[in-house]
Amino acid sequence: MASFHTRSIRCFTTSARLLRKPNIQRPIVPGTERRLLDAVTVPIYPPDQRPLPMKCFDEMKRREERKKSELSEAYKAFRLNQAVKMFNENKMVAICHALPMIPRDFLAFQSKLKKSDLKLVFMRNDIAIKATEGTRFQNLLPFFASTNAYIISEEIKVVELVKVLKKISEVHLLGGVVEDRILSRSAFMDLAKLPPLDIMRGELLTILKASASKTSRLLGGHQQELSRCLQELSKQDTANTSTHVDDDR
Repeated sequence: MASFHTRSIRCFTTSARLLRKPNIQRPIVPGTERRLLDAVTVPIYPPDQRPLPMKCFDEMKRREERKKSELSEAYKAFRLNQAVKMFNENKMVAICHALPMIPRDFLAFQSKLKKSDLKLVFMRNDIAIKATEGTRFQNLLPFFASTNAYIISEEIKVVELVKVLKKISEVHLLGGVVEDRILSRSAFMDLAKLPPLDIMRGELLTILKASASKTSRLLGGHQQELSRCLQELSKQDTANTSTHVDDDR
């Protein structure tokens, strides 16, 4: 009975469209009167005579203002504080360019770093620039231009770092900081070839000790020679005196 009633409505009235499901993909076009009213009431603004770069800059600023929120600003401040601590509290900060890796290779890379007591940190370039701008690390700014990964350590472990990176082809060393000194990639490689610090200290101590003993020998040689000459002269005087005494007798 209901179906017959529906068919009768569809045949004899124009309100049959109310029984159909709404078309959510194509909105209903408003009537002529509504379109005329919308066209008449649209505000007309004077043309903007400013240069195109200035318009684009203002539009970019408006988009940034819309994206800003209290939570995002707090997160940026937190990340900035972490970046400043990373550069100031670690003796070695290596900046690397990281290529995409599959999860298995990434986990293997993290495992190798952990075994060498190294830590992997990711950071956005804008935060890194703000953390180093106007500081003693501001010459690192040319490195912040790609997808960077930071390998940090509280101790100097350049040899371990180079050994790990030689086995990972997706991570390339760009440069970094070692004891507040900015080094390039070649400087890192040259530093890794040096012997351990204890051996270098022992060699330096041996060189200093040899120089000190040589200096002491050179300074004391004249005194010893003078003492020997005086002893010989004293012996000669004693011998001559005894000879004169025997002749007088």
